[in-house]
Amino acid sequence: MAEQKRTPSKATSFMKVFKKKRVLIPLIAVLLIAIMYVLFVFSSIPFIKFWRTIYIETAMTTADHQWLATAFIPGYIIDDVMSKQTDTSQVIGGAEHLAPVTETTEAVDTDTDTEPVPDTTPAPETTSPVVPDEPADILGQSELTVGEEDYAGYTVLINDIEQGIVVSEIVGSTYRGKIMLIDDPSRVYLGSTPYKHKEGLRIKAMMLHHGAIAGINASGFNDPNDSGHGGDVIGLSFSEGEYWGTAVSYYGSVLITSDDRLVVGNVKDWQYYDIRAGIQFGPVLIADGKSQIEGSGGYGIQPRTAIGQREDGVIVFLVIDGRQPTWSIGCTMGDLVEILQKYGVVNAACCDGGSSSVMAYNGEVINKNSSLNPTYGRRLPNAWLVTPKESARDTEEAAEVTTDE
Repeated sequence: MAEQKRTPSKATSFMKVFKKKRVLIPLIAVLLIAIMYVLFVFSSIPFIKFWRTIYIETAMTTADHQWLATAFIPGYIIDDVMSKQTDTSQVIGGAEHLAPVTETTEAVDTDTDTEPVPDTTPAPETTSPVVPDEPADILGQSELTVGEEDYAGYTVLINDIEQGIVVSEIVGSTYRGKIMLIDDPSRVYLGSTPYKHKEGLRIKAMMLHHGAIAGINASGFNDPNDSGHGGDVIGLSFSEGEYWGTAVSYYGSVLITSDDRLVVGNVKDWQYYDIRAGIQFGPVLIADGKSQIEGSGGYGIQPRTAIGQREDGVIVFLVIDGRQPTWSIGCTMGDLVEILQKYGVVNAACCDGGSSSVMAYNGEVINKNSSLNPTYGRRLPNAWLVTPKESARDTEEAAEVTTDE
């Protein structure tokens, strides 16, 4: 009897195909990953090269996440990208406003034989206090309406005429943020944590401690593993007549002079100049009206904080949110320049960025920062703050007291 040929069952055939697929699918996946890796890391296709560059710049300009690039991208590619970073270390904006410190001493009369002549000038009669002229509307606040566009084309969120503050919402292709204009530069100062070398203050606590109405973050700080407490400032800072920190060569200066002008860039030996506040950071964005950085400039896309000044003295705070794909990825340095130039800024530089970027007004954080607690932001060593104006009620009460006296 002839041997009957056995026909494989459908189940057996399926198992053979399944076993082959179990081998092929991982192989195909590995092959695809390898192709994608080669394309991303080595391709010269302009689109891919652009985003590879942005990725490398973004990773390498973080404090603790450079491994996102170094883990799988060859060092020579990273070095080539970062070698093209824009260098503003020799740039200075507003240098004409730097005045040397001068020591003034009162003349002393050493003639002991001469009796001092008494002052017989009668005291002036007590009158009503002199009411100062109505200040000019330097921000054009009378023409602004909340919910409508400002002159730069962004939506006005806050128009505080009494306090001389305007806040607008910044919206770009990859980012969102806030810009604040302050009418009087003499009201802007640097406030520091009272717990130096121990712990910084969150922006709301910093404002409360210093009696400020608004503020943004300023200096960088030691931040190992994203767990820094803001108690140790990076670079030199100067506020309220006190120096804090140690000067570093890799950051420029961001200074406010005693006549309320912003100076940015390559300024060393602060003690020789008549300044009232300063930090070290950078890069310089705009110097004497000229842009210093185009595009990413070698700094990638990040949350950013910047401070600038218009020719008429108005101080500008700019904070861009980032690291939140559904809200805002972040912006380039070139984006900052373009925004600030729309507002007429002539000198500007970056402050610390990343998860430290925060803006607050009237006791509340008003940007969506990328810190673990966006309602409060991170602890900071210092902050650029705005002192409030006296309200009309305060002025009236002061006038009543003077008249009564």
